[in-house]
Amino acid sequence: MIHLFQPFKIMKKNVLMLGIFLILQVNVFAQLIHSHNDYEQKEPFFAAYNLGFDSIEADLYLKDGQLCVAHDEKDVSTERTLEKLYIEPLLAKIKQNGGYPYANKKSLHLLLDLKKNGRAIMEALETSLKPHKKQLTHVIISISGDMPPPSEFKHYDTMFFFDGRKNLNYSDSELNRLYIVSASFLDFGKYWPGQTAIPQDVADKISVFVKDMHSKNKKVRLWGTPNTILGYETLQSLGVDVLGTDDLPLLKNFISRSK
Repeated sequence: MIHLFQPFKIMKKNVLMLGIFLILQVNVFAQLIHSHNDYEQKEPFFAAYNLGFDSIEADLYLKDGQLCVAHDEKDVSTERTLEKLYIEPLLAKIKQNGGYPYANKKSLHLLLDLKKNGRAIMEALETSLKPHKKQLTHVIISISGDMPPPSEFKHYDTMFFFDGRKNLNYSDSELNRLYIVSASFLDFGKYWPGQTAIPQDVADKISVFVKDMHSKNKKVRLWGTPNTILGYETLQSLGVDVLGTDDLPLLKNFISRSK
């Protein structure tokens, strides 16, 4: 005898499973906001930190044994070091907040882009940061730029993660050392100024990339994206996890309004 409520139960179960599936298709990570080339802000570190940014980027060169922050080699100065601009103020905040970067116990992502001589910079980073490993427990440090090949990730302290690349293949152990996977917007199409709708073919390519990375439980960041509200809205709708900007207040206001 067929139970009268059996079809309803089956339908209810199917609706529930569909709902779970749809939820999983939406961004699987919390939206993160990233200060691109943060050292070019009027107040490096503090401009982004005071707005509650989740991620801060600094480009590194090695000069006279010091880790210097600059975009171009001609601008490198031992007066602008990673220690002075970022590590010292960050450690002060961590001490102030009982072991966390933020008072609300939110972690902070520090993206370090090695501009040249990556191996030498990695050695200097290990020497400089390993003594602070305990204090930096809630800081995620990712290495980007002239980083070591994936096969060498295992040679570096586990306090360091790496910024994955779209065109590289990673073993399971190497994948575990990636905090994010990044790609240039130009990998998907021509430069888009973010004033009109993104071309559909470009959106489709980005969507495929995002879904592939999410299936591997990895966050996605794109660089070379526009500093416009439409730009942020579009990337957010495509599931890009880390929204980068040079206009910190604009992105912060956008995120605050969209919550």
